[in-house]
Amino acid sequence: MSSRRLWVLAAAALAVALLGTACSGGGDDEATEGGQEETQAPVSAGVLALSADTVFGPANIPEDQAASQVCVLASRFPRNSEIVWRARVIDPVSGEEMDDSMLDSVVVTLADGQEFEMRYGPHPADNATDFFWTTSFDVPKDYPTGTLSYEIVATGADDSTGTFKPFDVAPSLLTITDDVLKTIEEEG
Repeated sequence: MSSRRLWVLAAAALAVALLGTACSGGGDDEATEGGQEETQAPVSAGVLALSADTVFGPANIPEDQAASQVCVLASRFPRNSEIVWRARVIDPVSGEEMDDSMLDSVVVTLADGQEFEMRYGPHPADNATDFFWTTSFDVPKDYPTGTLSYEIVATGADDSTGTFKPFDVAPSLLTITDDVLKTIEEEG
């Protein structure tokens, strides 16, 4: 083996050894019962991962149309309709979904400053097949039309945070249309 090749191998071995020493935490770890040191990466408040979407809520959707419209993905909403935000929050360390025992809050904030606290629970309520975070907004009949910007911020009990913002692609942005749903009168 050439001396140049030996030099490269020795330098690589030294780099690996130094990297291993630097990553081991400097020997501050406590020994376990078996006499071996337990090394563990420090866990600190991280950035929570969020995924979210918007669907139609049941407000002012005629009963005969509910099955094809309620809880169906949408980004365009007429005035006098109900926008429902659904979200999942993922722990960055474990990769597990976070429920209301792990988070202090999950909040939707609209561009106009309105805030809506999300709640964690079963869906659908009468025959649950899933659990996630939700909140809704009944769009007033006179609400301005056009793009409605929003963000969702989750805050963990350990002060970790995460933010969801929709993709900035015009056709998929949440939009309030010129249409106005008729109010369904409650029978009583």
